[in-house]
Amino acid sequence: MNHLFPYIERTLIHPDVTISEQYDALDEVTQLGLAGMTVAPFWVKKFRRELGETHPAMLATVVGFPFGYQRTEAKQSEIELALADGASEIEVVLNTSALFSSSSGWIKIELAKLVSLVHRSEKFATVILESSLLDAAQTQLVIKQATDAGVDFVKNATGALPLPFLLDQAVQFRTLVPRSVGVKIVADGASESQLEALVAAGVERLSIRATAP
Repeated sequence: MNHLFPYIERTLIHPDVTISEQYDALDEVTQLGLAGMTVAPFWVKKFRRELGETHPAMLATVVGFPFGYQRTEAKQSEIELALADGASEIEVVLNTSALFSSSSGWIKIELAKLVSLVHRSEKFATVILESSLLDAAQTQLVIKQATDAGVDFVKNATGALPLPFLLDQAVQFRTLVPRSVGVKIVADGASESQLEALVAAGVERLSIRATAP
């Protein structure tokens, strides 16, 4: 499992997450060399202090979680606050409701605005798709829009829906995203061999709630 640690980011955005669980994840990040941790916006300032200003691990947080249908201005405010609190990476949830309606053209504009805001602070921007809700054409459209906006990573799910991990679908998602853009896969429930298969397929980040004992 050790060889997978640099790819793993601990995701701590479930509604019942506790402070002790987050400290356990922090220990894993600092002692095992995990890629980083993703916390709720409420916790960013605290864990930036705990992690320190110079630690190489990513401290990410979510914006527009879990459904993405907040106003763009609200997402912009969330990003500004998160960056001020010390987040080194922002994960923006796609407005799926807009995609399913006549407002779908707004998604491209919103992504361009939000990614630009993050990049002005020289931080990383991720777009989260709830890919299980999208058909192939919608998935490809949004990946293109995110790529055109200059996003650093595309993530295949929020993790908020209780879906089983399916390796074939995860690998297929990687093939849809240009190699110039990183991919994060929500891999809760994946075995070690499945995690290895994701890395071999070119997935840069494995987002999981808990590491294997």
